[in-house]
Amino acid sequence: MNRSLHLSESFVISCGTVTLDIDRSKVLVIYLRKTGEYCLPKGRKNVGEQLEATAVRETYEETGYIVELLPLQLTTLATLHGNDDVRSAIPGGTTEPVAVTQRTAEGVLKIIFWYAARGNSCAIRQMNTTEQDDENFDAVWCPMDEVVRLLTFHDDKTISARVIEAARGGVLPANRNNQFFCGDG
Repeated sequence: MNRSLHLSESFVISCGTVTLDIDRSKVLVIYLRKTGEYCLPKGRKNVGEQLEATAVRETYEETGYIVELLPLQLTTLATLHGNDDVRSAIPGGTTEPVAVTQRTAEGVLKIIFWYAARGNSCAIRQMNTTEQDDENFDAVWCPMDEVVRLLTFHDDKTISARVIEAARGGVLPANRNNQFFCGDG
């Protein structure tokens, strides 16, 4: 068993999404103008904030699009109602993290929890969200079949491919209070 200890001042938790517009076969990505890189939206967790809420908030702040978590049929090691080990797909789907990545820079561990989300590429993008004002990037809806080629970072490519594969295998109905649609569909 490999173990490591990181006290609160030596790590940061971030969350991000792979946001799909399933009806239009698109994925929401960020284009960093300064470096020319394409990546998935993500950002730091606020004190006391739930991981799922962080993923949704950061996606909104970085892109201007309202999203919701997308339940998918995924295999997970999370326990299910008291079972010790679940190595098969959760009945009814789950919004558990689809992946976690770790990076270390300047002695600080960054742990990123990744979630599947759904959004509407036809929605009007909200301007002047918290992060957009001082960041130098654009939100881009990319065709699902091109996103793996377009993304700059290997981890983003792998996570996106996994979410797209799971979504194509069957997506559960949207929350009826947050239907996503547009007039051209």
